[in-house]
Amino acid sequence: MDDMGLALGRSALERLDFDNVVLKKLPLDPSEEAGVRLVKGACFSRVKPEPLNNPRFVAVSLDALALLGLDGDEVMNDPLGPEYLSGSKVMPGSEPAAHCYCGHQFGQFAGQLGDGAACYLGEVKVPPGQNPKFLRENPSGRWEIQVKGAGQTPYSRSGKFPNQAQVLVQRGQGSCYG
Repeated sequence: MDDMGLALGRSALERLDFDNVVLKKLPLDPSEEAGVRLVKGACFSRVKPEPLNNPRFVAVSLDALALLGLDGDEVMNDPLGPEYLSGSKVMPGSEPAAHCYCGHQFGQFAGQLGDGAACYLGEVKVPPGQNPKFLRENPSGRWEIQVKGAGQTPYSRSGKFPNQAQVLVQRGQGSCYG
């Protein structure tokens, strides 16, 4: 089978064009030690999402998939779709990581904070033919994909994310998009 046949036979999510610029430009934690820990001098830590047993779609944002150049029906009917978008299986080109940051909470400097419930899967290049309106709003030419509740990161409290909270996050993100 030629390369074109291989590309057509793969999952739509396997054809995403990841470039993960932020991991190339910002300091990356040299340790891949699992679990909660203090991280110094890094903006990101590599993580391994915890696989789910038999993941399935409960809700899908067709608008978000379209931003990535994906057909919603194709993704929803893809047997690998729930595994890839839950973090249970890592997409080709994806580099799972958690973001470290610091800030103030409750009027006090809180020190190290970070993505305890979110996992950066990577940045996907804007597909050809993207709506010019979105390119004005997104001059980087990339969309970041994250998964929520994929297990512990160095910045976790629990690493899990209840379904109700996931729905609220998606609704909130959808209203920001809308």
